[in-house]
Amino acid sequence: MIQIKQSNYFKASSTRIREGQSENINRSNCYTYLIYVASGGGYIVKDGQQLSIVEGKSYIITKECMIMSTSANLLTVYTISWEKDWNDLDFLGSIPLADQQSSKLVPLWDEALRIQKKDISFTEICKFQSVIWSILSFLTDHTEVDGIEETKKIIRNHLSNPYSITKLADKAKMNPASFTRAFKKRVGMSPKEYLIEERIKSAKQLMLQTKGITTKDVSMKVGVQDEFYFSRLFKQKVGVPPSVFMKRSKERIAVVSQIFLQDHLLSLGIQPVAAPSYPTVYPSSNGLPSYLEKQLEGTVLLNAENMFQPEEILNTQPDHIIKTPLHNGEIQSVILSHQQRVRNISLKTQWNEYLREIASLLGQESKVDRIENEIATLELKVRDEICPFTRKGKWAVIWIRGNEIRLYGWRDHACLDLIYQKLGFEAHPDIPTEGYQIVTVKELVELNADKLLILWSHEKDVSRVVKIKEWKMIRAVETRQVYYPNSFEWDPWGPIGRKNMLINFASSLQNSKLMS
Repeated sequence: MIQIKQSNYFKASSTRIREGQSENINRSNCYTYLIYVASGGGYIVKDGQQLSIVEGKSYIITKECMIMSTSANLLTVYTISWEKDWNDLDFLGSIPLADQQSSKLVPLWDEALRIQKKDISFTEICKFQSVIWSILSFLTDHTEVDGIEETKKIIRNHLSNPYSITKLADKAKMNPASFTRAFKKRVGMSPKEYLIEERIKSAKQLMLQTKGITTKDVSMKVGVQDEFYFSRLFKQKVGVPPSVFMKRSKERIAVVSQIFLQDHLLSLGIQPVAAPSYPTVYPSSNGLPSYLEKQLEGTVLLNAENMFQPEEILNTQPDHIIKTPLHNGEIQSVILSHQQRVRNISLKTQWNEYLREIASLLGQESKVDRIENEIATLELKVRDEICPFTRKGKWAVIWIRGNEIRLYGWRDHACLDLIYQKLGFEAHPDIPTEGYQIVTVKELVELNADKLLILWSHEKDVSRVVKIKEWKMIRAVETRQVYYPNSFEWDPWGPIGRKNMLINFASSLQNSKLMS
């Protein structure tokens, strides 16, 4: 049998990514990747932007990117890669790729991977190439392209002159009745309802980002000719008329911070024109905790994971910039060149210290007592509800991260103050007073805490730690008093986040016992 080297046209691979875990693709930037999502879902993060990826879809990648899983099930991804200087397949980046069920494609990919593993004969190389081309033929079969995503884009891009249902159905290669059913099944609303949702989103953005715009101008720009009908529709969807909504940004505030100070502004009835976000921390809700996403429609979201870009901030034409210390204390050019607009706020240890200072800067002091009283009342209610659960045993709170375990103190941190001071958890006497310290599993054994609360930790990191031999020797593990609630959105540094955490705190905690 004639033996020859494997063809270098294509390389096939597969990877499985746990929830919260990520994997880098195309580090060298020398290849083009076709990515197929066989199961699960998540995001591709590239150049600070994020693209939602869903099961059954394929994506073309030409630069280094990160794939992140947001799925409780494993995100299973198959890839084909080829060198960028091979131009025959450049067209793939400019055409829609077909949705395909994994039952059809995965056997082909697995066959390609099997053949690729070893030195193979000329015949098998031909088989490998044949399998790859079969995969590509399925993914470029436009009779099976899912037209729903295409029609969503058409609706968003033609708000002022919308397509008819008949025309949208034609784009999706369906009849109108089938298209309407398929659209509602996939999107959760009819095409007409989706058009209204997108018009309201666009209207919010115009009101916040276009200084001096009128309700009539907004109405016309989003394709509603009757200003009074638009006002009624807006109030129905948002809860307030356009005139009231626009007053929320009458004083244009940009937040330049690594803290969600927009939470405090929203509680005071002010929507910022720009505010920080964390795309890789909250990939499924535009870089924000889900409880803030809807309330910040129209706000320009600044990526707080990187250096803030001055032009992004200044393009929103802020009257004032509220700023806290930035990455490594850096002073950026936006601050230096517009000092007269900047309101500097030092870092605080209590959530309501931020609220009071921001309210004072903006002349909203009259609203602070009501907000604080509402939160205090809710804290007392939750404390009474969980009292039988927390009054026995001494607690320790940990955050299990990729390469470390943080043992937290009992004060000077909004979340820990809430847990220990407001909700009545009894702190173990040997935990730090404030801040945190890095500990090993063995040191957790020596701590001998009665109860252990795991916060903000990804399942993959927790799974790794519980497999360590000493883990089972921790007192709280032995007595099954380890609690691991879904706490990714527990951010009680602002009134809205604090309230959101408290509302579900008791049930989420009591149903989160970790069995290991």
